[in-house]
Amino acid sequence: MATKKSKTKQLGQLLVEKEVITHAQLDQALEIQLKEGGLLGQILIKLGFVTEQQIENSVFEQTTNSQKLENVLLEMGIITPEQIKQANELEEKEGSFFAKNIITLGFLSAEDLVSIMVTQFGFPYLQLENYEIDPEIVKLVPQNIAQKFSLIAIDKIGNILTIAMADPLNAKAQDEVRKVTGLNVETFISTFSEIEAALSKDYK
Repeated sequence: MATKKSKTKQLGQLLVEKEVITHAQLDQALEIQLKEGGLLGQILIKLGFVTEQQIENSVFEQTTNSQKLENVLLEMGIITPEQIKQANELEEKEGSFFAKNIITLGFLSAEDLVSIMVTQFGFPYLQLENYEIDPEIVKLVPQNIAQKFSLIAIDKIGNILTIAMADPLNAKAQDEVRKVTGLNVETFISTFSEIEAALSKDYK
């Protein structure tokens, strides 16, 4: 079945479209990211292609253009209106959020959710068990918010906080993080189980 690409744009694409960087510069940065790891924004700054302020502006634009996950999955034909209703009812009853509910209810696997986020939206996947996180960075986000929205802070450069989320389209979660930290947010995707394991290790 053919699927639509989301209107949500990733950082590199936004910078190219705004003519802040060229396709060649983006390719160079992505090649370094592939070989050495790290955050795209940080790599672009180190290469001298952008300023920290340009990254901050683009990250803010990126995170304010997010779509709701339920609308995206409905458009793609992955879930039905009735399944959305069931997931929302569970949210009202238990306070758990939509992405977790559709997995709990068996409408979508955690692996399929990650696959959709990567292929349809271009969110980079981060395998948290192989990522060394500074505990002080983690604690920039209060534990109750991190657990409520299944997210974890993993890095900070300037005014940008990078977080791994189980649902990177959750604009409410990103707004909460921005409010409590005063920072702009850049997102990766990880699975619920990876995030829960990382949270249990870093919040003691």
